[in-house]
Amino acid sequence: ESENSTIDNLTIYPNPSRDIFNITFTSNEKQDLEIRIINVIGEHVFIESKQQFVGEYTKQIDLKEYPKAIYFLEIETDYGVINKKLILQ
Repeated sequence: ESENSTIDNLTIYPNPSRDIFNITFTSNEKQDLEIRIINVIGEHVFIESKQQFVGEYTKQIDLKEYPKAIYFLEIETDYGVINKKLILQ
C-alpha cells in the first residue's frame, strides 16, 4: 500500500455498524478505481468500478442481509490497494 496514494479523506461511518456503511473519499486526480467489499472467505458482496474518476466519492452500502462478521473494504487505484476493515454487528 503506497502512502502517497491519490485517495484522501477516506471515511467509513458508522463502523461498527448494524446495517449501513457510508463510505466517502476524495480522488485527487483522474484515475480508474474499483471499490470492493469482501467477506472473510473472499467473496465479493459489493463491487463498483469508476473510470477516470476525480472528486468526491460517496456511497451508502446496506449489508443488513449479510451475516454479522468482519468485511474488508478494498479501494484499488492506479497506485495500489487501500484496505479497511468493516465490522457488521
